[in-house]
This record gives sequence, structure tokens and C-alpha cells, in this order.
Amino acid sequence: MKFFTLLLLALLFSFSSFSQNNTDDFSYETQFVYGLNLNTQSGLIGGFAFRYSKAITETMYHSFSLELVDVRHPKEQRRASRITGEFFTPGKRNFLYVLRPQYGREFVLFRKAEERGIQVNAIGAIGPTIGIVAPYIIDYQFANETIRTEQYDPEVHTSFEAVVGTGSFAQRLTDANIQLGASLKTSLALEFSAFKGSQVGFEAGMMIDAYSKEIEIMGLAENKQIYPSAFFTLFYGISK
Repeated sequence: MKFFTLLLLALLFSFSSFSQNNTDDFSYETQFVYGLNLNTQSGLIGGFAFRYSKAITETMYHSFSLELVDVRHPKEQRRASRITGEFFTPGKRNFLYVLRPQYGREFVLFRKAEERGIQVNAIGAIGPTIGIVAPYIIDYQFANETIRTEQYDPEVHTSFEAVVGTGSFAQRLTDANIQLGASLKTSLALEFSAFKGSQVGFEAGMMIDAYSKEIEIMGLAENKQIYPSAFFTLFYGISK
């Protein structure tokens, strides 16, 4: 992961000077892309990503992006309730949903010929991280057969065999709180022209989220304050 970060940074700064000598016409003045995010801190689908780019020079763009992802703990493992068969995650205390608004710059490293070929952009961005910490709600059957719906607490809910089910998404958000932090991204975006004025492609790179304090996702495992991750985003773009 450290090597990957250094490689992306090297590409970003070493090629930016080369790309500024390219005097071809703009490929586009503005571009809006959206796509699916996959990353090493989430499940199969990490979340959604949006990015708006506006030309500054022939080889440099403003980059405004917004991402919403679900961050998971590496110790999370789903299992079925012995009582109902409903799936739950033993030991989970909180969900962590992350909203990342970022501003940065895009540098054109290699420009595609009009309507064909591949364009490669290097992107660097920074911004706040808005962590939405939502409690993991379970339905728990106590020894007297009373079932209560509440946040998982390892001191109270001592037997996973007594978990009946989990709460709804609305229940989680009702008691959610906000944890602020900062994020830093470095990446490469490869795009291919699909039709006139549209592109498909992918962005791959590194993301770091840092919070002011540790966020408890799992109750029976070590939690973190800094979350580095590698990511891959498949996107579709519209340009003018």
C-alpha cells in the first residue's frame, strides 16, 4: 500500500510538468462523472462517487468530488441467528457511513485523440470527512424470554446465540451522530470515449481518512482513528 501511494504521487508531480507543454485543444471544458466505488475498507460495493471537473488551462482542471461509502471493520463476519435464521454481525457496535466532499486538481498526463484512444489524468484532492456513526441495533432475547431492541453492548448481550435479528436502517439513523475528520486522495483516472460528449473509465488510487478520535465499529476488536484504503471507481462521464 505504501509503495502504491508513492507511485501515484510520483506520477502526479513528475508528469504534471510534462503535460503542461501539451498545446492541443481542450478535450472538454467541463465534465461530470458518477460511478460505483470499490475499496479495501468496505464490502463488495463500497458506495457512490461523483466528480465535476472544470478547465483551468489546457492540461489542468479544478476537481470537485463527493463520495458516500460504507466503512467496515476487517473483523466483521456475518452469521445467521440460531432462533430466526436472520443474518447479523457478531460484535458490531456501530455502522460508519462516510461522506467526503473534496476539492483538488486534475492534470492531463496523456490526452486521447478526439473521440478515440485513452486519456490519463492524475488527481490530487483534499477535504473534510463527515463520518456518520450509526448504532448497530439488535433484537436480543434475554433469559426471561423478553426481547429488547437496542444497540449491541458486549457487557449486556453476552451470548450471540440469543440474537433474534437486527434493527432497521431508520432506527440506526435516529440515534446516529457525526464524527468530523479530514481526507486526502491521490489517484489516476483512465477514460475512454464511448459516444460524442461521453466517456467511460475508471479511477484507481489511495484515500486516507483521519478523525479527531477513534471510531468504535466493533466492540470486541481493535478500532482505529486513521483509515487508509486503496480504491477503484468505475465511472460514466458527460463532458462539454
